[in-house]
Amino acid sequence: LIGRRLRKFLCSFIKMRQRCILRRLEEKLQLDLHWLAQVGGPGRGHRVVKNVLSCLTSEELEVAGIDASGACFRALKLHGAVLAGYGQLEPSQQKVVWETVRKLLKRIHSPTEHTGEPRADSEDCFERYVAWCRDYPGEYFEGSRERHISAMVGGLFANKIVIIRRSAMERMTLARYFPLAWIRIQPLWGYSSSGPMLLRPQHVREASNVRANECPYASLHGMSLSAGGFASDSRSGAVKKTSHRGYTLLMELQWVRDPKANIENWYITDVEKIVHEAYQLNPHGPASMMLPGEIFVNVGQNPKVGSSIKQTQHTQLCQGSVLSYPILQMKSDSGPRHSTELGGASLEIIDVGLDGMPSDQCGLMLRIVSERPTDEPVLKFLVELRYHLLSSTEGAAEAIDFLVTAVADEQGKFVVIFAPIPQLVKLDDKHPDLATWANPLTGESSESAGLEETRIDFGKGVGHFLVAKQALRDQLLGNGEETLRRIWAFNRVPGVRGLIDEFIDQYGVFPD
Repeated sequence: LIGRRLRKFLCSFIKMRQRCILRRLEEKLQLDLHWLAQVGGPGRGHRVVKNVLSCLTSEELEVAGIDASGACFRALKLHGAVLAGYGQLEPSQQKVVWETVRKLLKRIHSPTEHTGEPRADSEDCFERYVAWCRDYPGEYFEGSRERHISAMVGGLFANKIVIIRRSAMERMTLARYFPLAWIRIQPLWGYSSSGPMLLRPQHVREASNVRANECPYASLHGMSLSAGGFASDSRSGAVKKTSHRGYTLLMELQWVRDPKANIENWYITDVEKIVHEAYQLNPHGPASMMLPGEIFVNVGQNPKVGSSIKQTQHTQLCQGSVLSYPILQMKSDSGPRHSTELGGASLEIIDVGLDGMPSDQCGLMLRIVSERPTDEPVLKFLVELRYHLLSSTEGAAEAIDFLVTAVADEQGKFVVIFAPIPQLVKLDDKHPDLATWANPLTGESSESAGLEETRIDFGKGVGHFLVAKQALRDQLLGNGEETLRRIWAFNRVPGVRGLIDEFIDQYGVFPD
């Protein structure tokens, strides 16, 4: 917060210097450059200033006492206007300003003293508390709830801790979000080489913060971050129940509510989070009933091979329904079967590959269609199916992963896609988009398969590709559907169809 103030202060000095430059040139050129270069001035005036400054020679500027290579003059020449803010500076100058701010923030200490940043090894418990909140957000101080609250309250009373309100920090960022709340009705399991781990139990409150994705690769691309670790609520009047502006005190303090809600993203496919978010974000009816501005939303979670963020659980979302993706509309030879055990939902297992390809050479997706996918029968089946596949596959923690996505069918129902996939192995040290990948369960590589891209994730699984090489572009544009089917076939897990059929029989999905 102080750094931002200092940055704005330094930018004001640059503005003052630019005004001085304009005043000096006005005397020489007999032009009211200062008026033309005002931030709120006419765009034509800015162009005039740019053209005038571009015509001045270095000798003329030197006579006027102006440094042609200085940051102030360069910014003025680039925009033709007095600096409006830090963002208008060149990247190199932004770095200089920020480094200057960092130096100003550090007080002058003796050689035995440390800088102003809190240290985790400090003897002062309040300094350790601040360092802990920085390094482990959402977790209790040194693992103790009582110690966490005591350090916070004691630090506030002793003036050792200054809290910047959450609402104040949110005003300083471009990111905006809206919250979703839901109750987990099925346990969330992680799986490692030592066996299953219960990460989240049943009947706990969960929260999701939906925001825009800063690196979009789909239409209206957003992401949903897990927010159950902190207090998240809104004020209401005790009598009239009218909403008040602002957050409650607990939310302003970023009060830790559930430290176990902070879980990682890799290897932990949260089926229930995906389904709940899709159910809340999509219209519950046919497309003809949609309100102006409403859209259908595709929600899913990247498997490890497609996820660049490990530490924070998050799902991906973008505009789309099942009708947007032909790959999700594929049908099996036997067709869907309705199940009373799944609350009236239909279940279908589809082999994904080229036409005429043997079943054991195809990829696999399990598709459930239901009006209420958040009901217990559907969620319980999917969660226990994932657990069954992990516990029945040798070395499952390092062998298989899952792609799960949920979309609307534009007819009032929801489609949940559940696809077991292998954990691909990168065979070289190139960038992932340029590397050679192998399926360790089949021994096949992207080179032997003749595929320029072999990974399946939230985007690629339905046909959204970020193209980093011309060969991939040519392959996709040459025959996109065939390429996508081959990618799914490449990501097959041998024997998984038998494990799924076995589980369906044991579960009693189809009693007849």
